[in-house]
Amino acid sequence: MNWWYRRNFLSYLLWPWSLLWQGAMALRRSLYRRGILRTTHFEVPIIVVGNLTVGGTGKTPVIIALVELLQEMGFKPGIVSRGYGGTLKGACLVTAASEVSLVGDEPLLLARRLNCPLAIGSKRVEAVKMLLAHHDCDVVLSDDGLQHLAMGRAMELILVGERQFGNGFCLPAGPLRESVKRLQSTHWVIYHSRDSRYEHRFILEPHCFRSVLKPELTRSLEAFAHKSVEVVVAIGYPQRFLETLQALQIKAKAKIFRDHHAYTEAELLAYKNKTLLMTEKDAVKCAAFDLPDAWYLEVSAVLSESLQSGLRDHFLMWKNHAHSIW
Repeated sequence: MNWWYRRNFLSYLLWPWSLLWQGAMALRRSLYRRGILRTTHFEVPIIVVGNLTVGGTGKTPVIIALVELLQEMGFKPGIVSRGYGGTLKGACLVTAASEVSLVGDEPLLLARRLNCPLAIGSKRVEAVKMLLAHHDCDVVLSDDGLQHLAMGRAMELILVGERQFGNGFCLPAGPLRESVKRLQSTHWVIYHSRDSRYEHRFILEPHCFRSVLKPELTRSLEAFAHKSVEVVVAIGYPQRFLETLQALQIKAKAKIFRDHHAYTEAELLAYKNKTLLMTEKDAVKCAAFDLPDAWYLEVSAVLSESLQSGLRDHFLMWKNHAHSIW
């Protein structure tokens, strides 16, 4: 909702409900802190990668970068996710062959990009249990889950997107799930920015275009320069993708859908004989349709040197305390 990113009549009208939301979140956190509500801890460290705002911070690419960093250091990471948009109930494992309608778009994207076990579940604790019961993981990353306080964690990484905190109000008056004061109690605050003022930051770097139907087929970033193409996009912050295409000098005629939109064959029929571009998150939902000239942009998160160095130090410490209860 664009009006979340500025203060206006509607945001002030909803501000009292925003205070109620903020109070409810603070009370809930207090109940967990006092032990009235139970937190489950595990014998492996849990890394929560989340955000204070609703969507659009680059969380999925950062998780991919963290998994690759951990694997490079000799860890055996696994991932848990809610599986938003999927229809499966309870906890279950996800593979590259899973049905997107059952497990959700982001978990399937992660399963296809990474050689890493993955489980989903609306209750993160059950997803972690499922993952550890079937795979020999020594660290688990939670895709979101910052507010899932029933799941213990050894580390929290809060990502701050390009739009930062919007109008500064909590839901429903603004995009914040919790007050920005929450940043004071987390381990790492990481900004999606090129600004060197932020020591811990990352950028999203495009690599190539891949065929939606045959991802092994690639085209260069310059392949569509100065050409008019069709675009569909259903992500938390579609403007970022459109700006990336503009920077690649692509003339995009875009159709924007809501985040996690489930595409239908009827919606995409008009694009069958046209060049169609999309994000990787869109591609996992469109691979079943007959779109011979459809391509997705593959991007990666590039972590700042200071961020990588700090994370490596933490992970090395974990290696030296492998039998701790987290």
